[in-house]
Amino acid sequence: MKDYRTAPVDPEMKQLLSFAEKVARDPSQVTPNDIAKLRSEGLSDRAILDATHVAGFFSYMNRVVQALGADGGTLTERNKALLNIASLSNAAERL
Repeated sequence: MKDYRTAPVDPEMKQLLSFAEKVARDPSQVTPNDIAKLRSEGLSDRAILDATHVAGFFSYMNRVVQALGADGGTLTERNKALLNIASLSNAAERL
């Protein structure tokens, strides 16, 4: 899906995707009214919590991947980054 705003999905899903985008872009802007609006659309607290977790985890993983340099470049560059990441896996043992 290129753009959830124009995709042929239910209005409830569009609201949930809009909320997830807000969580990913600037979670400090999420308000109790955002949650109330989702509930009024018929979304369960579990669905809202799941969407929040998915958006937050995706944002977290993007930052980790970018920080470690595994987010782009050529295949050779990504493989070098992955080797560096792998070398960090036992860093605690070396400290």
